[in-house]
Amino acid sequence: MPPLPLLLLLLGTATSRCLHDETQTSVSLLRLPSSQPSSNFRPSSLSLPGSRDPQPLRIQTYYLGAPTSDGAWDPEGDGARWRLRALDAVQEASQRIQGVLAVAPVQGPLLLSRNPEHYCLAVWGDPGTPNYHRCSLLNPGYKGETCLGAKIPDAHLRGYALWPEQGPPHVVQPDGPGVQNTDFLLYVRVAHTSKCHQEPSIIAYAAYCQLDPEDRPVAGTIVYCAHHLTSPSLSHSDIVMATLHELLHALGFSGKLFKKWRDCPLGLNVTENCSTRQQVTRRDEWGQLLLITPAVSHSLAKHLGVPGISPGVPLEEEGPLSSHWEARLLQGSIMAATFDGAQRTRLDPITLAAFKDSGWYQVNHSAAEELLWGQGAGLEFGLVTTCGTGSSDFFCTGSGLGCHYLHLDKGRCSSDPMLEGCQMYKPLANSSECWKEENGFPTGVENPHGEIYHSESRCFLANLTSQLPPEGKRRQPSQISYPREVALAGRCYLHQCTERGAYNVQVQGSPWVPCLPGKAIQIPGYHGLLFCPRGRLCRTNRSTNAVTSPPVRLSTQDLLFQLSFGLAGPPGHSLGKEEREQLAETVLQALVSRGGTGRCHFHSPSITTSLVFTVRMWKPPGCQGPSADVLHRDLTLSLQKKPLEVYHGGTSFTTQCSKLPVTSDHYFSMTHLYLFTGLCSTLLILGGVLGTMAYQKRASLQVGPSTPSRPQELCGTRSPAEEIREVVPEA
Repeated sequence: MPPLPLLLLLLGTATSRCLHDETQTSVSLLRLPSSQPSSNFRPSSLSLPGSRDPQPLRIQTYYLGAPTSDGAWDPEGDGARWRLRALDAVQEASQRIQGVLAVAPVQGPLLLSRNPEHYCLAVWGDPGTPNYHRCSLLNPGYKGETCLGAKIPDAHLRGYALWPEQGPPHVVQPDGPGVQNTDFLLYVRVAHTSKCHQEPSIIAYAAYCQLDPEDRPVAGTIVYCAHHLTSPSLSHSDIVMATLHELLHALGFSGKLFKKWRDCPLGLNVTENCSTRQQVTRRDEWGQLLLITPAVSHSLAKHLGVPGISPGVPLEEEGPLSSHWEARLLQGSIMAATFDGAQRTRLDPITLAAFKDSGWYQVNHSAAEELLWGQGAGLEFGLVTTCGTGSSDFFCTGSGLGCHYLHLDKGRCSSDPMLEGCQMYKPLANSSECWKEENGFPTGVENPHGEIYHSESRCFLANLTSQLPPEGKRRQPSQISYPREVALAGRCYLHQCTERGAYNVQVQGSPWVPCLPGKAIQIPGYHGLLFCPRGRLCRTNRSTNAVTSPPVRLSTQDLLFQLSFGLAGPPGHSLGKEEREQLAETVLQALVSRGGTGRCHFHSPSITTSLVFTVRMWKPPGCQGPSADVLHRDLTLSLQKKPLEVYHGGTSFTTQCSKLPVTSDHYFSMTHLYLFTGLCSTLLILGGVLGTMAYQKRASLQVGPSTPSRPQELCGTRSPAEEIREVVPEA
């Protein structure tokens, strides 16, 4: 039987289509005889006590690895490892489904049917004979039943017999014992099939093969393409989510089965009064195929933020049938036609509503995952006529760089065949994931935008830089329209949820800064702006202990410290902005030399007009040397013992004042900063007076550096556990 592929959309590959409908159409379905108890029930009614009450769907898995005539091969060398990975994924996906779907349980063992067209060559054709239409001649080449290349064990099948023209049959194969405590049989193969070779992007494909008397699927097979089970680009979660997609097809989310969905009106008996739905799909006036059953229409209206019910949920245009949601409308749904990785895929409420409308299942709607794409966007969302008008920020125009709508990845504005000309920010091919620390900058590589790659980093639209553009350096800051001069792009920065919909951000070397959704903010130490997305991050209430992105708990070596101290220079000496920037760099080089470590620990050095030097200290991933707290402690102790003296422009500057460290667990208090600046200014004035006295005794300070015989330390530093200690200068 032809396979049913789930086509994986890997980052950087072309969009692929899932060929479910055209392949499932070629599958000859078998139905269990009516003697097998029906598993139908009405999910919307009260259940009567007893064995027919709905219970979690019981999926029994069987691994079958024998070669078959389609050229499949069960690998031997790596077979055990691949088999284990496949079965782990199936088990996890099955457990997840058990928490979502329930059925009235199959009574007794589940026993599958045989296809008479397979085991029988001829039947009795005389209507007057007692054994009319029963098998009169067996097929000598019959080797049993298969389901998508997997041979079904005889123990799972009903038997078959050869019938004389009259009289009792000759039993060739008796009924098997069947499978107890099972509502769905899933056969699993790991193979190198021709389909795997023809479609390299396929992870797995599946088919349902048998239905119960009420048309609910009761057996199917999933085939994993072996080369993907060793692919480093696929995580375990990716394999599980691909398996879940295939299982949902096999359990009934299929265009070929939509017409068999059942309508079960209210009543007391869950097994009665159900009928085939009169209409499940229709085409609207524009020719768009819609799934129009009640639960899905209501669920979509709720998702889009409109009252009542929607006209229906659009299905992907895949021919006369469709088994996937329209990508323009339900991007990221588990039942979209393309798969973009587990991180970007959701078991959404609209898909669960569809299973409720099937009439075969009771659904645990609380298990649904929030679908962010298009949320609250209105009924016009996702139309080809509106996606390029700028009416929704889920879509984009042009070809610029930005952020994927989940803000996990950097993206480029582009389209694919499923979007039909609409564009969205699609993840970049290489290192686009902000949440992967390994994508961070290697040691020594310049990081002017202050990006941080971390499990709690997200993509933000920004044009931050620690370097002013050349034209900006020639004008006053108030005259610089920075956002217009530098293009916005997606950048990776840490985020920290504070409450529902509210969060802070951190750029390399900066403190945590509140990010007001829908606003653009500035980051200390950086030029440019960072835009805070609205309704995209921190979707749940913090008090529920279920924050989408929990607050970051950095290790000691990741903590942010701030080192500040005043510089004493010649009296009356003033520096322009460029001179202060150059002096800040000179002081920083002296600190790096004093600390005996790399430059990567120090970030955003600056000097105020009152000569207060500030640098932030943080050890980013890949930075060699001690942790930031150890380096900060060593430097403060060193500065207490021996002030730092630097020479710039033929002038000597000496450290006079130090400042307490500030960790990343707290915002830097502006009140404390003002108090500190005032204290340092006072001390600097005192230092200036003393300096003037010394200056009057010096002959040529401007032609040579000063070398004080006894540096004056006006204020000390402390670690978090120490008291502030003031050192009174000697006369």
